[in-house]
Amino acid sequence: MWSDENKKIEQIYKDFGNIKQFPAKCPACEHDSAHLYAHIYDRKTQRSGLWIWCSQCHAFSHASIYAPAHWENCAAVELEKLTAVPAYLEEIKDTIDAHINQLKQNLV
Repeated sequence: MWSDENKKIEQIYKDFGNIKQFPAKCPACEHDSAHLYAHIYDRKTQRSGLWIWCSQCHAFSHASIYAPAHWENCAAVELEKLTAVPAYLEEIKDTIDAHINQLKQNLV
């Protein structure tokens, strides 16, 4: 069952620039199973939804952020399937991790 009680998972967002590759080490359970995804809803303001979750311990966080200008939505994500709980994102986590890792590579 997914839980948004363990706020340690939010450290993934704070450490995003230092994380070399996803999946990353989960700060809640210490397994290499943490993921992050942001989806831009408004290109003008870069207003986005943010999901951070762990496939192992099911800790998650969902928030609104303003994504960086270089951020791109993952084409594989179906907008109508996004909910606060990351169950859908968990189903496509490998695709999301590859997308995030590519975005990180483009920054180097």
